[in-house]
Formats: sequence, structure tokens, C-alpha cells
Amino acid sequence: MEKAVSQERQVFDQKLAKIVGPENVMTDNQATAHYEVDGLTPSTIVFAATTEQVSQIIKTANEFRTPIIPWGSGSKQQIGPCLSAADTILCLKHMNQITELDASNFTVQVAAGMVNGELQRQLAEHKLFFPLDPPYMETSTIGGEIATNANGPLRFMYGPVRDLVLGVTVVTPIGDITHTGGKTMKNVAGIDLCKMYIGSWGTLGIITEAVLRLFPLPEVSKSLFLTFANYEDAFRLVAQLLNSALTPSAIELIDWVAGRNLGDAYRSHLAEGEVLLMVNIEGDSEAVVRHEKEISTLTEAKKARSTITLDGEAAIRAWKAYRGIHQSMLNADPSTFQGKASVPISRLGNMFHAVKEVGSRYHVEIGIRAHCGNGILYPYVTAKDDDVVRIIGDLRQAAVGLGGFFMVETAPLWVRKSVAVLPQRNDYTLMKQLKTEFDPNHILNPGRVVGGLY
Repeated sequence: MEKAVSQERQVFDQKLAKIVGPENVMTDNQATAHYEVDGLTPSTIVFAATTEQVSQIIKTANEFRTPIIPWGSGSKQQIGPCLSAADTILCLKHMNQITELDASNFTVQVAAGMVNGELQRQLAEHKLFFPLDPPYMETSTIGGEIATNANGPLRFMYGPVRDLVLGVTVVTPIGDITHTGGKTMKNVAGIDLCKMYIGSWGTLGIITEAVLRLFPLPEVSKSLFLTFANYEDAFRLVAQLLNSALTPSAIELIDWVAGRNLGDAYRSHLAEGEVLLMVNIEGDSEAVVRHEKEISTLTEAKKARSTITLDGEAAIRAWKAYRGIHQSMLNADPSTFQGKASVPISRLGNMFHAVKEVGSRYHVEIGIRAHCGNGILYPYVTAKDDDVVRIIGDLRQAAVGLGGFFMVETAPLWVRKSVAVLPQRNDYTLMKQLKTEFDPNHILNPGRVVGGLY
């Protein structure tokens, strides 16, 4: 059954077609259904190819007071508070090229719709890489990763997104084109607007280009996969690593539940109660050999059940499998929700214990993965509907009790509508004022930001 379209909507779609060409505007039910988000099916999908087109689209949306949902690959659309409207999807996947590579200054300017994995492949030809490796990096776009402040294991060595993005080009909610930051490592005098857009979820503007900080590909890279009979021994090793002069690039932990999803990329299987510590070391040959030797010595003292060393393609496959755990856990049962607890690094083991206690209390099996160097832990919970709200409350209370916070990052729609998915804050009023000042007609990602603001 075809949907009824008002005359005003037809005029709006016609104006979009004049901006991007009729072949880049889709309104048929089959096409729009593919972009359903939060139970809302958009009326129109429009594909932009340039920043100027994005600007014109936003100005037209303001004219018609039509909500716009920025879209890269869609990998993060089910995260955070629910949208209150989704009339038009603005897809940037055609903006997918490197616009300038300055290898001598270790920077690249890239369009927002470029997929992270493709960027890495092109940079590798110049022996460079961009150290951002979130779970969806094979499919997620650079603009989406910046807008959602996505991070991965390499954050431990190279820092978060905010340290890796030197500048952005943004179309504001009223259609103005702004450039913040630049190509130099020190590029701000006054208020750093670039960092304001990072993690703003497309509510304060649409990122169309970004200048990224690059690094030389390491000469050598090895990964140590350390299996422990219990989490206590693993976290004792983590504490020693963090308090030593050693500089691994990543320290990740998964429990026996999440470990079932590693598949054949890792050459062992975790028994109940065991945990796997994944330590990546990189640099020149001498440094890697020294790290491998010293970490192995520490591992023996901490009673690791087994140690497996991987490098080259084997290590690449293992880390790809690790990133894939996230989606595997969510796909295993449609009722699964994924939380995020952030606590002081030294108390991450306490949070692990608290999560397992919650699982025992409600008789549910909770899978865990954790960024050990950053104090961030991700529990994956599949529970009866009646228990979900109480489980979330208990996990939040545990994180707060350890000096941190807890949020629901990915969850079924009914869960996101039933609970406060983000942590409590005392600056909602200020954020609401900021959103209203930037977006007076409330057209960009309405409802998505903290507190369900416009």
C-alpha cells in the first residue's frame, strides 16, 4: 500500500531533487523501510555528495520545519535515547573519499561518509594508519564515529577520538558551513568548537569532513593472548602492566561468555570462569622483543593457564574477531542489551565482580568485554522482560558506588523507551539552551541527545 503524501511534502521532495538530482532522492516504501529507526519509517531518503549540498538540504528542511536524521552506514542508529521524529534521512555515504593526504605532516582530510576500513587500506599504501578501531570499523563511517565519539582498543596508546581529530567541517542546524580546528597539532585559540561536535550525535551540526591525525605503521606488531583461570589473576597482571614502564598499545579482556564468539580466530576455548587478556605490543623489533619477554615473565608469575602469541595476518584476524564479539552477542538474542560502565581504572576488577553478582542474583548469564587501560567495561545481558529494568538499576548503582557511571548503550526499542539509558547529569538546562541556540527549529536528530532534548 502506497503512503499518502501531502502537497507540502511533495514540494519539499522536489526541492531536494533540484539540489542533489532526482536519482538521489528516494521516497518509495521499499527504500524507506530499509532506514527505519526507533520504530519510525522516514518519508524521504536523500543522498548528498558535497558539503554545499548538505547545507542546501538543511536550509530547505528549516524552511519546511522537517526533521533531518544524519546517516552514515547506520551502525550506531540504535544507540542512545530514542528519536522523537525521523521524517528525512540525510545519507552521506556518497561523500567517501580522501580529499587531501599530507603524509609529511601526518594528517589526512577525509569526507565524512568514508568507511574507516577503506581509509585504513588506502593509508597503509603510504605506511600510515589512523588509530581508531571501534567494533564496526569495517563498515562504520568516519563522520559517524566522530559524531558518536566511538573508540576501540587502541585508545589506550593513542588517545580518544578527541585527541585524533584536528579539525572538522560542519553544516550547522540552520545550514551555515563552518570550519573548526586545522591541520596543525595546536590549532585553537579561544573556545575549541571542534571538540564540541565530537560526541554530539549530530544534534549540533552535521560533520561533512574531518582532518585526522595519522601515525606511521609500526615496524613490528605482536599480540599476546593470555588465559587466566579467574578474573582476579588477570586484573593483578593488568595492575602490574599499568604501573610498569611497559607501553602496550591495547589491553583488552573478555570473559568466558563473550569468548564463545571468538570463533576459530583464537586457538583456544575458555572454560567456565576463565578470562582472556589480549595485549597488543608494537614498535621497532627491539622494543617488541623486550615487551614480549617482560610481559611473559609477569604472566608466569600471575599463573596464566596459557599464552599464545600471534602476529601478521593471524593477529589481524583475531582482533577482527574480537571487534565482532559485539555484534555476535547482540545477534544471538534480540532481547540482549549492552551496557557501558566507566569506573576508575583501579576498580575495573570490582566492577567485573559486581556485574557477575548481578547475573547470579537474576539467574542470567552476562558476557563481558573491557578496555583495561581505560576503566571501561561492557556487559551484555539477555534477561526476562520483568527483570531488565531492575538489572539496569543494579548495574548503575554498582558503577556509581565505585565512583563511575553506567549507561545503556545498545538495547531493544522497548528497553530504550522504558529506562533512562544515559547517566544522570546536572547540566541538562545548559545543554538544552545550547541545543536551542544552535538548532532553533529543532530539526537535527530530535530526541537523540542527553535527556531527550529537542
